[in-house]
Amino acid sequence: MRRFHLALPLALCAALTTLSAADDPFNGTWRLNTAKSTYEPGPGPEKATVTIQSDGVTSSVKAESSYAGKPIVTTYTAKLDGTPSPLQGSPVADMTSVKKIDDHTRDLKTMKGTKAISESRATVSADGKTVTVVGSGMNPKGEPTKFTSVYEKQ
Repeated sequence: MRRFHLALPLALCAALTTLSAADDPFNGTWRLNTAKSTYEPGPGPEKATVTIQSDGVTSSVKAESSYAGKPIVTTYTAKLDGTPSPLQGSPVADMTSVKKIDDHTRDLKTMKGTKAISESRATVSADGKTVTVVGSGMNPKGEPTKFTSVYEKQ
């Protein structure tokens, strides 16, 4: 959980953007379901909320999470073509990229400079009620982790 805890909300945010603003299944506010999420090694975030707004070309994301009782707020606006964009608030990364695979799938990457810190894939369910993010990366302490994070639409 440590390695991608920060990247996870970021990835979800990035992944939750495309289509038109009204029709994009990633748009909205998503809350982490800690009981359905796994982090190896753990622990994962105590809580996380991701808000995504997309116009189909770019996505704006705000992720608010808590790790070991410490709040972390990250934000970014990224094109959905995989172009790196600045990431604010992350203790381990300064850039992020989001690539739309299809209407329900996004590939996400966070970087420190040009070095990849985490990679994940976010998939919104057919009913639009959950997003599952699977990947590996770095937690806020800079330690490697693998994760499956499940977010529910609010």
